Amino acid sequence: MIIVLNGLLGIGKSTLAEALAESIGQSVMLDGDHLVAANPPLYDQLEHLHSTIALLVAHHRRFGYLHFVVDHIWTSPAELAELRSRLIGIDDDIRCFRLTLPADENLRRIQRRASARAFDECEFEQRTFREESEALARSPGRDLGEPFDVSAQPPDLVATMLRHLGLR
Repeated sequence: MIIVLNGLLGIGKSTLAEALAESIGQSVMLDGDHLVAANPPLYDQLEHLHSTIALLVAHHRRFGYLHFVVDHIWTSPAELAELRSRLIGIDDDIRCFRLTLPADENLRRIQRRASARAFDECEFEQRTFREESEALARSPGRDLGEPFDVSAQPPDLVATMLRHLGLR
């Protein structure tokens, strides 16, 4: 099974992905932001991301891993459909979730994490949050994943997600 967590900056994608991967046997977490972290940035980051995810899922499959938790932001249904098309055949059980949270709480989370960082990126992250929010607003509904509210604490979110996925 491939679990795709889609959502805005600061919403908790990486936190939930890590907690899920730790709670599911034979699983691998693939953080999309880390997979495309290159300097200078790649010309086509999405192509690089999707091909890297497909390569890593196939690689880890050969070593017996069964479940994958992938987190990133996909801002259009076409982007997410392209990822699915890359993964079909490697693993046909792909579950996509669009993480949701009230905007004010999302901005509070961004502020809290900024206070723990060595570099002040708060202004950049708030601007990115606004841009991503606008992009996601252009694709309402389930096209970007099944809505999943992440306002609870991580242990509760993991338990809810595992039940939803039929893994508990």
